[in-house]
Amino acid sequence: MKKVKLKVNEYDKKEIDEISRKFNLSNISSRILLSRNLRTFEEIEEFLNPDFKYFESAEDYKDLQKGCRRILEAINNKEKIIIYGDYDVDGVTSISQFMMLLRKAGAEADYYVPERESEGYGVSTDFIEKLKNNSLKADLIITGDCGIAEIEKVGLINDLEKDVIILDHHQCKEELPPAYAVINPKQKECPSKNKQLCAAGLSFKFLIYLNRYLKIENIEDVLLELACLGTIADIVDLIGDNRIIAKNGLKKINNTKIIGLKKLMEVSGIWGKEIESYHIGFILAPRINAAGRMDTAKKAVKLMLTKDEAEAELLSLELESLNLLRKQAEGVIFDEAVKKIETDFLYKKNIIVVCGENWHEGVLGIVASRLTEKYEKPCVVIAVRDGVGKGSARSLEYIDIFEAFKSADKYLKKYGGHRLAAGLTILEKNINVFADELNSYIHEASSENDIKEIKSDAFVKASEINFKLYNEVCRFEPFGAGNPKPVLALYDVDLKSIRKVGKGGNHISFVLSKNGTDIPVIGFGKINMLEKVLSKPSSYAVTLSLNEYNGKKDIQLILQNVEENESFNYKIDEEKMKILNSIINKTKSKIVKTDIFMLVEKLNRIYNTKITAEEIVCMLKKADNIQYALKNEMLYIKK
Repeated sequence: MKKVKLKVNEYDKKEIDEISRKFNLSNISSRILLSRNLRTFEEIEEFLNPDFKYFESAEDYKDLQKGCRRILEAINNKEKIIIYGDYDVDGVTSISQFMMLLRKAGAEADYYVPERESEGYGVSTDFIEKLKNNSLKADLIITGDCGIAEIEKVGLINDLEKDVIILDHHQCKEELPPAYAVINPKQKECPSKNKQLCAAGLSFKFLIYLNRYLKIENIEDVLLELACLGTIADIVDLIGDNRIIAKNGLKKINNTKIIGLKKLMEVSGIWGKEIESYHIGFILAPRINAAGRMDTAKKAVKLMLTKDEAEAELLSLELESLNLLRKQAEGVIFDEAVKKIETDFLYKKNIIVVCGENWHEGVLGIVASRLTEKYEKPCVVIAVRDGVGKGSARSLEYIDIFEAFKSADKYLKKYGGHRLAAGLTILEKNINVFADELNSYIHEASSENDIKEIKSDAFVKASEINFKLYNEVCRFEPFGAGNPKPVLALYDVDLKSIRKVGKGGNHISFVLSKNGTDIPVIGFGKINMLEKVLSKPSSYAVTLSLNEYNGKKDIQLILQNVEENESFNYKIDEEKMKILNSIINKTKSKIVKTDIFMLVEKLNRIYNTKITAEEIVCMLKKADNIQYALKNEMLYIKK
């Protein structure tokens, strides 16, 4: 594991004080705002109060007005409109928005979602064939969350004398499809400043503009709910228009008018709670995505569109069951992938490319995310079937995975995506050479460094962590990509009462203390950081949270990482060192192996002393004649 350096930017004290006075904030909160590159009072005001008066005009988006005019023409002429969307939450919520508005407008509209395994991402060959043989009738096709890479397929649809409107947010290649209209803020000719909208956000902007002419009442709040779901689930940067959609959309979702969404909340156990971005990202989105991953995304669209409570409940229960199946499939593939990575030493590469026969395609993206988090490297996970591989990739901030794919696209049949996530289709025979090309590209594009920098928003003391600061930080929600939870660098504190907790003992719980101020800390899945925590680190990277128990509310810190001291200074207590040595010497084997927490308990019981796990690690670390290793909670000492 790389050494961690917390990077905290310095700001002018006068600038900090002015922001604090203007917005009645603590200096720490002012530093957090500055760390998000919010400099002017106008920028801060828009961030703290993301009102629709700041929403960018739809006219700024190339072809948006042209696309709206074509839809109005189709409605007036009773043409058949097909909304073609992706099978993830972004695609589902884009389709649902269009269907809700167009049906209320009296349009002859229907939707089409490709099957993930049989048709794959994007405009499918099956869809084109259905248009050709008239088993599917359409005069106008609108793509949501796909289409920007479909040059050939859009050309084939044009040959059938049907128009295509592409509404997509993925990276554009040099050549664009020959569509009637292309609405994508990432295309070169688009003057919009909000380049990070997902398809659901683009759909919302498009349809709100369209509704100026349709004048459908009591629809825009529901469209906003769906746009909010897609925006948070698609992990786009929550800045600018995205922040406006997410902040205001969450208010609507907490009083949802969508029957299917309400039933899904009930089934997932969060109905009645204050819905935040966390609940969408980690509870609702996985269930909606499970439909497209494990069965068909049509069930998720039906759930969003239904007005029947019984049908909504049935569909919600189906999505719940599919999500359980998804978890099982994901677990199996993750374990197999880790075994391959460890056996073949793939973790030593600049990028991990791992493949397996007949892996379920629906969970590859989730597995790639987990592997990226585990190994702290970009990962590509590929399922191979009949000589063809389909895969998903996830990356980290330092490498643009779409550009990496572009550098080796001669080996790919198809690919698409953006900076942090991408998908691909590749012949099995090309996987190894493709992996080598990616490895070389990333080696040149990034510099190897033993230090991992973690951006922290501000240094804090224990005395500065209180409900006032917590409430101020809550004003910066919703959190997500582009606006992460503020990471604070807590320094000059002492460690108390550390223990492992949770099923399987994967979490650590402890207290950080200074001058009578005690703050509880939980490190979810951080048992691997135990040695760092026990080695008197210089500071802790933490986020704020609220812990409620038996009606009592307390501030709790969530451990993100630990910054080690550059030089380790520790004065050994000779009496305690003698006690530790006595245990080591009494062991007959050459290697002492013990759970460090059990060792602490044993030493204190037998010798009637007060030795801590921190003292044991620090003594071993400082002693010149002892070799040791602490792997999770297991301590190994070589005699």
